[in-house]
Amino acid sequence: MARIRREVRTLGSVWPEPLLWYARAVRTMQSRPLTDRTSWLFFGAIHGVHPTVWIEFGLVQPDVTAPPARVQRRFWNQCQHQSWYFLPWHRGYLSAFEQVARAAVVAAGGPEDWALPYWNYSDTTRADARTLPEAFAEETLPDGTDNPLRVERRYGSGTVPISIAQGLVSVASLDDMDFTGGVGDIPPGFGGPRTLFHHGPESETTNGGVESAPHNNVHGAIGGSIPGEDPNDWRNFGLMTTPLTAALDPIFWLHHANIDRLWSTWRRRNDDPTDESWLGGPADRPFAMPTSAGEWAYTARDVLDTSASPLDYVYDDEIEPLELPPVDQPGGAQAPVGGGVDLDEGGAMTPEAAPELIGASDGGVHVVGETGAPVKMDGRRTESLRRKLDRGGAADAENAAPLPRVFLKLEGIHGTSDAALYYVYVNLPAGEDPAAYPDRLAGTLSLFGISAASDRNGPHAGSGINQVLEISSIVDSLHLSGDDLAALDIRFVPANETVAAADFRVARMSVFMLET
Repeated sequence: MARIRREVRTLGSVWPEPLLWYARAVRTMQSRPLTDRTSWLFFGAIHGVHPTVWIEFGLVQPDVTAPPARVQRRFWNQCQHQSWYFLPWHRGYLSAFEQVARAAVVAAGGPEDWALPYWNYSDTTRADARTLPEAFAEETLPDGTDNPLRVERRYGSGTVPISIAQGLVSVASLDDMDFTGGVGDIPPGFGGPRTLFHHGPESETTNGGVESAPHNNVHGAIGGSIPGEDPNDWRNFGLMTTPLTAALDPIFWLHHANIDRLWSTWRRRNDDPTDESWLGGPADRPFAMPTSAGEWAYTARDVLDTSASPLDYVYDDEIEPLELPPVDQPGGAQAPVGGGVDLDEGGAMTPEAAPELIGASDGGVHVVGETGAPVKMDGRRTESLRRKLDRGGAADAENAAPLPRVFLKLEGIHGTSDAALYYVYVNLPAGEDPAAYPDRLAGTLSLFGISAASDRNGPHAGSGINQVLEISSIVDSLHLSGDDLAALDIRFVPANETVAAADFRVARMSVFMLET
């Protein structure tokens, strides 16, 4: 029978039994050496590891004994980001960790049906949903021993208790009807763009919808940077701030259990890719995890049914499902699902619709603190957009046409501040409080992983990160108000003072129109 992963705050007290057993399992894993494949450090290195960073943070000593190079190549630095493997890889990673932690729980006399809790920070029914669960800030466990769930390198936005701003935990990505990104990652899709295991310079490195928000945002909002210190210097990062250390903060696993739950939620009314290249896993490197019993190699196909072996879990809201809101797809049309083609009315295969470039910045944008920059719109194409918006808004239903979708693409983002968290606005009135204009908010930008993506010797070959934000409703509103759409002013606003000095560059800002 499948075990049940439950939301951490529904379990009761500060120290409910499942969380207390989790803490004990973490302590057991932390007691094992780096060479032990079931140790806390080894599992952290599976997600990401860099000797200089780990030594500087005091995670290991300079003379620590490491596993053989062949073991490191097999297991370490596997994490998948800006990729359509983001969700299946992390599901397997989470499951392997849960299996090892459960073995420690059972060995200590705990329940054989123990399952990892999750943290639903997007729950609008709870006032404390976005505050770090109390147990992760306690000095000690109930028995008076040190609390392994508490870490020093967890800075948030500089206030205590750590809490995430409401605007950073959006689950709007659940309305994405495609798993995979479209042409040029317009739209970006729920799960991310097609990639191999190693992206390489020819691959798109665009955040998928759920990876962008809430995933990346929560990493930055919890990890943060030391208040008052340079947020561009990795020495000031919290553990959750960078992929190189994120999995060594115990809150990581509850956070990723929630991201995994969101994928399960999305799948209730949408379809995963049917491409064999996704189902069968990347061609250039297999996914592999250690377990208490040995080693597990897997593909996306192997982790689709969580209730089946070897995963054997379900989420509490799958037992008593939440009522999902209806999909509000911009333009009133449903985007094609799956592998980049659609069927026309006659059943023939037709190419996926390509977006049309209708505006771009003159050059790059250097962002430091609140920064604005224009995107010049092409007059002829903008006029075409305006006509389409007029037809889509026709009062006569017979003459109405599907509204086009409009996207802002931030291309080639480079920097060293993985802690950066920004809100992105379109045509924000000068001198006004951004919070007073939620209708001009295009979305959020978190630079989680930007250091590695900007490294020419890294897995992204220095290509940086792209972010795609849908601005259809903003553009339609501007059009209805009489704006000629000759230019759009894009404004970057820091999410908090701790990261206000974050310094990064956007190579180009582009606006695309997609017919629906």
